[in-house]
Order: sequence, then C-alpha cells, then structure tokens
Amino acid sequence: MELKTTLKDYTALEFQALVNQIWAVDLPKSDHDRLINHFDRIVGHPQGADLLFYPMDKSNTNTPEAVVHHVRTWHHQQGIPAFKDEDVPVAKPLVAPLTPLARSLAEVEKIAADVAVSGQVVEEAFGHFELQIRNFQRQKNTRLDISPQETGIRALEHAQHEALIAVRKFQSWKMRVEFVQSGAQRNLTYARSEQAQWQSIVQQINATHDRYLLRLESLSQRHRALHDEAEALLIVAHQRLIDSRSTIQTVHTISASLDSAHKRPDLLLTGGSPVLLASQQADLLKAIRSTVAGFSWQNASGGPDTENQRAAVLSFAFSSRADAQIFGVSVPLSELLPIEGQDWQHLAANQAEVEVPFRMSTAAVPARPGKMFQGLREIKTLSQVYLNACRGCHSISGVRVRAATQDQHWNRFSFTPEVAGVTVHWARPIFVETAPAATPTHQRRVGFVESARVPTIEAKAERAHDRFDDYILVFPVSSGLDPLYIVFNRPAK
Repeated sequence: MELKTTLKDYTALEFQALVNQIWAVDLPKSDHDRLINHFDRIVGHPQGADLLFYPMDKSNTNTPEAVVHHVRTWHHQQGIPAFKDEDVPVAKPLVAPLTPLARSLAEVEKIAADVAVSGQVVEEAFGHFELQIRNFQRQKNTRLDISPQETGIRALEHAQHEALIAVRKFQSWKMRVEFVQSGAQRNLTYARSEQAQWQSIVQQINATHDRYLLRLESLSQRHRALHDEAEALLIVAHQRLIDSRSTIQTVHTISASLDSAHKRPDLLLTGGSPVLLASQQADLLKAIRSTVAGFSWQNASGGPDTENQRAAVLSFAFSSRADAQIFGVSVPLSELLPIEGQDWQHLAANQAEVEVPFRMSTAAVPARPGKMFQGLREIKTLSQVYLNACRGCHSISGVRVRAATQDQHWNRFSFTPEVAGVTVHWARPIFVETAPAATPTHQRRVGFVESARVPTIEAKAERAHDRFDDYILVFPVSSGLDPLYIVFNRPAK
C-alpha cells in the first residue's frame, strides 16, 4: 500500500482504505505499527491515533467509516479541506423562502436542465464509443503482437462501458421526471389561485417528459446498434488473440500477498492488483470449511461414499476478453488436512506426493440463461472452482509437494508449476511514502463472484480419474510460513 506524505495527498477513498487496512489487523506487527504511526502523523486531528481506538461518539460503536467522518468533520470545522479534490462546504446565505409556485417552477426548470446535460453526456460517450469502433475496424486486418491486441480490446471495452454508464444515468431520470410531473399535476388540481401559472408549469413538465421519452428511445436504439457492432468486432478479436497466444510460449506472472496467503484463500490472477475483496475471501473460506465439514461428517457417520462427490466453492466471470483467463486458487493447507506430524521440508526436498482427502479443481461451466449481464452482453460462461472429496481415489496420483524458492534480492518467494506456464511470486506489501501522484482507476477484473455459505454437494458425472493441477508449497523454515495448497486452471487451447 502506498503511504503518502500528507492527509491532503489522499482522496477520501484512499484514506478510507488506509483506515480499513489498520482495522483489519492482518499484517505483521511492525507493518501494522508503521501504519498507525503514519496515521497519527498525517491526520491533523488533536486525538491523533486515538481516533482509531476510542470513539468520539460514545453512543455509537466505533467503525472505520466513523473515523474518516470525524477526521473530515474536524478539518471542515477549521475551514480547510480534509482530502484531495475535496472542497470545504460553504454555508449557504439566508434567502427568503420561495412561494410554492416559484418552488415548483424552479424544480421543473432544474430537471429539464439536468436531463439535457445527461443527454449531452450520452452523446459524448457515444461519439467516443463510435470513434473506438472505427479505429478497431481499421486495425482488424493488421497483424499485431499480443500486447497491442490486448490494449485494443481493453480500449474498446472501456468505451463500451463508459457508454453504458452514461445511458444508465440517462435512464435513471425517468422516475424523477414522472415524479415531478405528477407533483405539478397535483398542484394544479388543488390550486385555489394562479391557475394560469400552474397550468403553464404543467405544460412545461409535460413537454419535458415527452421529449425525454423520445430521446430515451432514440438513445437506447443507438446504444444497442453500437453495442452490437462492437460485440461483433470483439468476438473476432478475442478469437484472434487466442490464436496468437497459442503460437507463442508465454510464462504468465502472478503476484500475490505473502501476508494473507497463510490466513485465507485467494484467487490469483496475472498482474499485481488484488482480485477478491476481503469479504469475498471470507465467503470463500466459509464455503471451503462448510464443504470439508460436510464431507467429513459423511465419512465419519458411515454415510454414502464421498469419493465421487464435489461442491462448487467459487464461481466468477472475467470482465475483459483481453484477459488470459489463467488463474490459481490458494488455500492454507491446514484448511484441508492436519499439517502437524509431517516433515514437509523433507517431502518437498524429495518432490514427494501425499494423499490429501480434499482437492480442488477448476472448470468452465455455463451460466444460467438470462440471469447474468455485463451491460447488454449476456454472460454465458463462468469459471468455477470445486472442492472434491478424494478418500479412496486410488486411480489418481497424490498431490505434488514442492518447495517455494526464495529470492533474497526481491525479498519474495516464487513457484513455477510443471505444466501451467505460469509463475507465482509471493511478497509482503511494501509501504512507502511518496509524493502525490495521479492514481489510475482499475476496473474490477472479475465479476459475478459467488461463494455459497453452504455449497451443494453433488455427484460428478464420471468417476474421479482426472488429474489435478495442484501442489502443496513448502516455504523455508526461516520464513515461519505454513504449507500452502494451490491449484491452477487449465484453459482450453
């Protein structure tokens, strides 16, 4: 996490993330203390770091959001902004209250202006979207390397997303326009004077409503046409990107956090940004524990043989077609079996295999028809992670035990599986204080993330003869880290 020099170098969201990180208490003590000291130094509030631990409002429970609220309020009371790109609220001068007629007229005029501005935003988004489509069309017959292909796909998808957001914003005015129209008509019905003026207001809002509906229909039709045109290009470009990747041997790199790896499961994607939210990691952990408990209960109670059973513990969809869709899932090994009593260092040194009662696998599965949409595009395929019961599965090999290599120069641990074409690097977050800089906005790389609290145990279509692309990673004794279970997906070629 990047630590900045002063409070005003943080946006409100960035400062909230800092407070959330402190409250999570999932860092080594030295790093956690460093964050608290940093907070105390920059916050500017008389209570300093005490804000984190002692609520100012005795009637309410202290929360990370309350901490940020108190910091902002105190700075505003001093007449200064608290965060970057934030203004101090200016006290509004006292003005004479408007008459009901004037208030209704102002409301009608304001919503007409707001709708017009929103429509202009849509037109600008459509213009940019159409420009990206034309640029994409000009390059469709040009042979490009993989990186430019990915960049082109992401640029068109971004323009597609911005157009969608603008259209949705314009659509959101429908209920508001109808509400103002209904209010104006009601005022006219019950008005005892100034009938002509009230009638004029009703005519204005009726005209605004009619223009809005006509423009909404026109923009929706144009949006659909642009979307369909872009989708046709993206489908072809995606297949071309897949073909290009199949001709080049590429090792993809995944960067993961060492601090959370031995505490909770995580979804690992190429690139360094976190994929799952903390709440989603917690849901995944609950799903894994629930499934393990269910299988264990069946085994202990003499219930049906669990050998051919599995449960889906995680499902998600990739947001961009440019993504290589290579991923891994890591789980603390202690969640799957007792780790005491095994010489894991010896097993890793000898590249041994061990029997594990529960193993994970991945698959691409069809989504429920008509249920999931990314904008106007229906999501038809999900990536799914299963937890499989493997007691008595003698037809498959054990889990490979391998040692994670330590890189002293980069202060990280690395592992490259045998066939996945990917390397994973685990490192501790580096906390550095830097001068303020523009922070790029990252779109979520996966969507429709779901982990059922109590996953449904199901029978597999066939007996478990599949090979599992999974490993047990053993870290050096000096690291103090417990073994880690990790599984990789095997995307279709």
